[in-house]
Amino acid sequence: MSLTSRRRFLRESTLASSALALAATSFSRSPLFAQASATSVDANIRIFPGEPIGTIQPEIYGHFIEHLGGVIYDGVWVGEKSKIANVHGIRKAFIDTMREIQAPVIRWPGGCFADSYDWRDGIGPRDKRPQRSAFWTQDDSNQYGLHEFMETCRAIGAEPYLAGDVRSLPARDFYQFVEYCNAPSTPVELGPGQPAGINTLAAMRAKNGSAEPFNVRYWGVGNETWGCGGNQTPEEYAGEYRRYTTWLPRYEGEKELRLIACGANGDDARWTAGVIKALNGQTPYGFSTHYYTSGDKAHFARGSALQFDDAEFYDVLARAATMDRIITDSWSALGEADHAHRVKIVMDEWGAWYGDDSRLGPHYNLSQQSTMRDALLAGITLDIFQRHADKMAMANVAQTINCLHSLMLAEGDQFTVTPTFHVFKMYMGHMGGQSLRTEFSADSITNAIAQVTAVGGNSAAGSIDPARSLAGLSGSASLKGKTLTLSVVNPHLREAVTAEIAIAGMQMASATGVVLTEPDVHAHNDFAHPNAVTTQPARTGTPTGGSLTHTFPPASVTTLTITVA
Repeated sequence: MSLTSRRRFLRESTLASSALALAATSFSRSPLFAQASATSVDANIRIFPGEPIGTIQPEIYGHFIEHLGGVIYDGVWVGEKSKIANVHGIRKAFIDTMREIQAPVIRWPGGCFADSYDWRDGIGPRDKRPQRSAFWTQDDSNQYGLHEFMETCRAIGAEPYLAGDVRSLPARDFYQFVEYCNAPSTPVELGPGQPAGINTLAAMRAKNGSAEPFNVRYWGVGNETWGCGGNQTPEEYAGEYRRYTTWLPRYEGEKELRLIACGANGDDARWTAGVIKALNGQTPYGFSTHYYTSGDKAHFARGSALQFDDAEFYDVLARAATMDRIITDSWSALGEADHAHRVKIVMDEWGAWYGDDSRLGPHYNLSQQSTMRDALLAGITLDIFQRHADKMAMANVAQTINCLHSLMLAEGDQFTVTPTFHVFKMYMGHMGGQSLRTEFSADSITNAIAQVTAVGGNSAAGSIDPARSLAGLSGSASLKGKTLTLSVVNPHLREAVTAEIAIAGMQMASATGVVLTEPDVHAHNDFAHPNAVTTQPARTGTPTGGSLTHTFPPASVTTLTITVA
């Protein structure tokens, strides 16, 4: 059946079935849903303000910077004596770009790097800090340490999220890490017969340049303990979590500590269920999960960031869309012991992971180019997070600069943003909004590669079956006051999709839009062409009552801002 025929069939069958299904609801009896569309449409988008899902936490737009390749050194940190514009050694372009998207939270120092990192190595005078053998077959000079990271967060206006070393440091070092960061540096009354004193670690922090406490509230208790964090079993890790968190210092006036336990690799619900049960009633703030998407056409070999055909394009996006299943499965696994669902999901590593054919240079391990395909992948993923706003506490794209699914690339004095940056900026209107149930009806796209291969997360334990089809139109909607934000991804390579958009029980006063699209999905920004891919205003029609007809270009990410009466 041709695409045109499929669309005609979908249009006719959808209108018929929708009329029957919606007749049972009061919403369907409104004039909006009774009228036939005056314009030929390929899809329908129905938004239900009366069915809120939850508040979209700004933290789902979080970031991750690890001591890996060129992420920290040359990406974030250029040094105070560098000719590159910097703020206390931090690349100014990095700060400005992160401020532009109001980056809410940054995870550091890893990743796997954190599993062998001693936070004490990164404090004190830089010329006296040790050089250590580190993860990712590289040494680390520790020029960028805890205080430099906190300065980065302050300059951006982001909250810090620190990953603790549970594999190689004892529990004492973890609680002293908390103490160093959060203890007040003012004298504290110690009790009868004891003179008032200043906490020794707080005094050390003040000597190192930060008299005021950092007040860090997000703490990762280990990283990938099923792998580089110690190859532990769920029960072993649960025991470590209990030991490391049974007592942590608390200080008057500080923010409540939000502890994040190490969750699964991909869709390994067995791990998640095993840990939450073995915690014996302890309830972390969040449960981290990691899922990377990569081309997998040739027996699990990672695909190319730049060289891909149509089938590989659809396959990668279909694999990204399985994030929906991972969140649902993780939520169910957590609920086996946490019946009240107090523990939320933290997807603190996600993004596309390809081969090294587009690496910036020999020392830029895991750097890769980012194309329009990756912009669509980011849109699909962020929309999934928003549709699960009741389950998601945080997410951190891996990684922010010079690594995997980057928003920025930098080498020396050269700098550019990637198409994914533009998606993050386009979606800012969702931050803090109320996620609304939204239905998309559109022709799906067959994932031809899924018929013969399987997909993995980071290892076989986290593997999931490939999605055999990709939604022909997907997105999410949120409401703040009288402003409704609708984001939509059209993954069709060559077909525009015209959709009728309707909001239940609300009238539309006006609509504006922004779109990211290019005729060639291989299009990307590089240092010579930093604006090759950028956003442009979307042509929006005039709303009629509670509906709007809009055409979404091929291979596009669109955000519509609708003012409701």
